[in-house]
Amino acid sequence: MQTLASDEIIFSEFGKTRRELTELVSRHTMSVQGWLSSRSPQAKKFGGKGIKASSTGFNLPLLNLALGCNFPADTTQEDIDKEIEAIKTFFANRNVPWYWWMSATPSPKNIRHLLKKHGFEYDDLPLPAMIVSLKMDISSLPAYPNNICVWQAQSARDLQAASRIRRLAFGFPDGEALTYFEDMAADWLNNESVKLFLAGEDESTPVSIGAVIEGAGIPGVYVMATLPDHHRKGYGKAVLSRLMVEAGAKGHEIIALTASDAGFGLYAQFGFRHLFGFDFYIPAS
Repeated sequence: MQTLASDEIIFSEFGKTRRELTELVSRHTMSVQGWLSSRSPQAKKFGGKGIKASSTGFNLPLLNLALGCNFPADTTQEDIDKEIEAIKTFFANRNVPWYWWMSATPSPKNIRHLLKKHGFEYDDLPLPAMIVSLKMDISSLPAYPNNICVWQAQSARDLQAASRIRRLAFGFPDGEALTYFEDMAADWLNNESVKLFLAGEDESTPVSIGAVIEGAGIPGVYVMATLPDHHRKGYGKAVLSRLMVEAGAKGHEIIALTASDAGFGLYAQFGFRHLFGFDFYIPAS
């Protein structure tokens, strides 16, 4: 498990307590992940008293999500149980694999016990949520080869390349999410809160992607992916540097992300601090 930054370091670097930042990053992540998993021609949403869900309909768990758990304090146990079962029915009708991506401070607090009662299993280790200050000296960012070109997505061709890179980098099943970025072209090309970038030796040969997306008042890093044959060549560093510069130029003071084990080391090089871990649950088989 990756080591958490201490409370002292968190307050010193960000001027807020871990609890304040945890709530902010949790709201941001739930908001953006709900948006990302709702963007497909066949997408559907669920909204209840304490649980939201969105589903692209693709055969990919991370694009079919129940998000958070935020029931009012006076909600009865019966109503909570009914809503959990309604979520199960929603995804059963969609016939897709899915995750329950739990917010950092769920209500009720005994949600893990409740989900076990309803047939859910805790899925592996928590997913690290990380943040970094954007007040840093840009010249201090890790260097990458100067032959790498980074550009903002401008065309259908860029979106097609992004879909291909993400699909191959993450090992999507054959036939799934073939046109993920093209299906939401207006969002990726014409939305000031959403900026997608590609990297390669030139604009005709992109091999890496990443996006900065604003939600709940702060920006976050998303869809970072590099073709397997181009790992450890500086493309991820080039994209991440551009995302941080873009977010800082808009006046934001921090940027957030969730890190896989493979990406944790890269983000740590850029000064990202491990704030907390998101929990995931899956229906028991």
